[in-house]
Amino acid sequence: MRRAPAESSHVNPPAETLGTCNAVLWGRGRRQYHVREFPGPLSIKSMVSGAAEWRVGRSRFDVDRDSYLVLNHAQPYSITIDAKQPVETFCVFFEKGFVEDASSSLARPAEILLDDPFTENAPSVGFFDALRPKDSSMSRLLSRMRQSLSNGAGEDRIDEIFYQLALELARLRSELPREISKLPAVRRSTREELFRRLHSGKAAMDAGLGTPLKLHEVARAACLSPFHFHRLFKTAFGETPHEYATRRRLEKAVRLLGETDEPVTEISFETGFQNPASFSTLFRSRMGMSPREFRRKKARSQKFSSAV
Repeated sequence: MRRAPAESSHVNPPAETLGTCNAVLWGRGRRQYHVREFPGPLSIKSMVSGAAEWRVGRSRFDVDRDSYLVLNHAQPYSITIDAKQPVETFCVFFEKGFVEDASSSLARPAEILLDDPFTENAPSVGFFDALRPKDSSMSRLLSRMRQSLSNGAGEDRIDEIFYQLALELARLRSELPREISKLPAVRRSTREELFRRLHSGKAAMDAGLGTPLKLHEVARAACLSPFHFHRLFKTAFGETPHEYATRRRLEKAVRLLGETDEPVTEISFETGFQNPASFSTLFRSRMGMSPREFRRKKARSQKFSSAV
């Protein structure tokens, strides 16, 4: 993969330095690309355009421009890109202990921070393996980082955004106990295990968006009964497995309509809709226009943007 041009020392440093400093790996290309079992530092995997596949253990995560993936320190992963259209990755790597310090600054009382401002050996910060929607906060920070690097911003500006990203990750991590507490179990360890299994099922759905949803197979991947999985999934994530899969399929269809010239029928099959007519009906009900109308509107918008 061709590396994106940038003048900052933070961008595309040698692989052996990752984890010793804050850095961004930023690349563009359209050919096949594969890295196998790389135990990197704590990082955020995101895409500017196209999609890439990350594998962590037995889980597969297809990251596109509307999602991101957080991987823990020293967690081996593989990445595969096999795209017909240009793909642009934008991955943020953190110095070891950087996000941990941010998390400690949020968790420790102000009095302790005054008496002991320099935390040594802060507790490690761990995230569940999960594809996350690129919400407004994370999307804004990643876009700000990319724009700042593109515009040749000074190192102090780039450092500031690294601090903001670390604090955002720390905030997300601080919300985890509240999310786990939604699950109906007496023991905390049981709730944590249920949460982990639900994310395994969610990852299985993300990996199978191109095929019809079979709840019993997804529940089996989560090591839960179908009824138990369905009930807990709605409790934990606020939508049923079917609602989640449908939303993710439509998000993928929107990306393919905007970034490729694939026929609408092929896109409907590629995103797991077995009937192109029902796909078009659902798309219109959610987006307010047909897939073809959406594509034409997107093309006009891109043409206008490039002309400005």
